[in-house]
Amino acid sequence: LPAALELLARETNDAGSTRVELHVAGEAVALPEEIKTALFRVTQEALANVAKHARAHVVQVALSFDADGVSLDIRDDGCGFELERVQLDPNRGIGLRNMRERLESIGGSFEVRSAPGAGTALHAKVPPEAIRRLGAG
Repeated sequence: LPAALELLARETNDAGSTRVELHVAGEAVALPEEIKTALFRVTQEALANVAKHARAHVVQVALSFDADGVSLDIRDDGCGFELERVQLDPNRGIGLRNMRERLESIGGSFEVRSAPGAGTALHAKVPPEAIRRLGAG
């Protein structure tokens, strides 16, 4: 997963005006394919949303491995948005809903924080029990 995210960050940096900074913390553990795919797709969708909507200069992507599982934090310095309004509009926020469903389907959680003028922060978390459960299957 770290290598795939590194490649995604490099490709994004080469393609546009937004700079992606990737940070990996902790000792990377072997993850079940479903978890790697979910976290990669969430990052992909988040970077697509930033390119499409955020007008951000910098996106920080942090992948962390620790005793609490694996977490992915993505923050941008873009224009932000009114989260409640986007969540109430059935024609908007489809990517955010997809990210949430993707994480919940593997036993993880997903949070979004945003406000106009304040950028956006996404937090995805997969606890150790979900990693063990999917690893056993």
